[in-house]
Amino acid sequence: MKVIIADDERLIRLALRSMIEETSLNIQIVEAKNGIELVRLVDEYHPELVFVDIRMPGLNGLEAMDQGSRLSPHTQWVVLTGFSDFEYAREALRLRVVDYLLKPLGPDDLKHIMDKVTREHEAKAKQISNLFETAINSLLHQTRTIEEISLKSPIQDYLFSLTLFSIDSPISEQEKAKLRLQWIRTLKETFARQVPFSKLEHVISFFTFPNGSIAQIIGWHKDVEQRMKDYSPQLNVVLNQLMKDFETNLCIISGIQSESFMELFDLEHRLLVLQGLQPLLRVLPSRRLRLEEEVRIITDKPYYRDLSTRIDRLCKLASMKDFFQYTNELKHLEPLMKSLAHEDPKALEHLLKSLNISLGCKLEFTMPIDQCMKVLQSVQENRLAEESQVELTQGDLVQRVLHYVNLNYMKDIGIGQIAMDMDVTPNYLSSLFHKKMGETFTKYLTHIRMVKAKELLLRNPGLKVQEVAEQVGYYSTRHFTKLFLDHFDCYPSEMHQRSALRKL
Repeated sequence: MKVIIADDERLIRLALRSMIEETSLNIQIVEAKNGIELVRLVDEYHPELVFVDIRMPGLNGLEAMDQGSRLSPHTQWVVLTGFSDFEYAREALRLRVVDYLLKPLGPDDLKHIMDKVTREHEAKAKQISNLFETAINSLLHQTRTIEEISLKSPIQDYLFSLTLFSIDSPISEQEKAKLRLQWIRTLKETFARQVPFSKLEHVISFFTFPNGSIAQIIGWHKDVEQRMKDYSPQLNVVLNQLMKDFETNLCIISGIQSESFMELFDLEHRLLVLQGLQPLLRVLPSRRLRLEEEVRIITDKPYYRDLSTRIDRLCKLASMKDFFQYTNELKHLEPLMKSLAHEDPKALEHLLKSLNISLGCKLEFTMPIDQCMKVLQSVQENRLAEESQVELTQGDLVQRVLHYVNLNYMKDIGIGQIAMDMDVTPNYLSSLFHKKMGETFTKYLTHIRMVKAKELLLRNPGLKVQEVAEQVGYYSTRHFTKLFLDHFDCYPSEMHQRSALRKL
């Protein structure tokens, strides 16, 4: 927590600083000797709390508070004065101070104030964070429209920065899931420790997609837009260092970031754009966060996108032990890799390094492409030999997914969340589910929700369509109605009528 003590008397500042430091809280203290200096420091630090004396030179405390509140709307203020004047108190209350206290401030008064501010600050920050998490999950799981989210959430007051990470490793699916959680935990801890913004000025959320990509979505309050843009390059330096530190012989991490800050309604589209560009990171050096524009440049090269997309598919097939499709994919890859070796040897070197990490093989840059193909073929043969040992485990995982859906279909759930609970990667669980069930997880979840909705409509003709939609996990009645019509070839209201006719 950042705290400013503003008083023109040095001894009072020192006494208050000493009492605050004795609280043993994690607090950064800055001092101001007058109102003009206070306004400058508020603009620079955006503190969570300011202790301000009313009688100060330059600007008095109330004037400084009036200006500072506009510069830092989330700052809370405690007025200190030796003058017990009702008019001052009334003006301070108009400016929404936390408290109005007479000097000298005692230890008990200070403890009460600090506890109160800390509780209120943490509670509000937690509320905004929870609303942000719910809104992002609703948006990406398509259970609420952007219009509904904007109406019910304060995040319409935020701009967003978006970064997409992918982690490649040849380790087991359970270990990969732990690795992703470790990366998210590392990011969260670093942000909490290093980002110089109040918890009320920014929020952060992570979303894991079925293909294993991790979206880092940061919401920055519009009041701090310029500070956020100024800080962004420094934040990317931190992210680059984290990626470098996280990389090992068995793990490689890559990241792509949208170069612009966006409104909420742009978020879903920008995510799709970054996902489309993400495979191209395989032909670029690792351990670096790439801006969208850097990656987009190479999309003009004729075969880069096709090659990188096929490499991604190859790695997915390897994890699924789909021997036939893996072998078929290798046939398409060989001429593309030969072209890359001729046109851009450096990109081939990056690609081979990526494959070595993803598949756990030993491809050398000096190898002829024919030899590389033999190494890649042996990877799948070795994995196929292990398939019988994991078949039972796979069946058990799918049954657990079915059980989870039956219990939680009415909530904002996705394959990423379930995979996290089961210690496997979303990509693995999504592909396994599709292979075993013959349909995607999303289609299965939609089917279960529609069946449950039909039951509700037939058994409870008094329920409104909106109530039925919410009880099966949809907050948008329009979206629910469209899905219901596609599923049963009739509107929910028609199902209501059928129920009413049966009871006549």
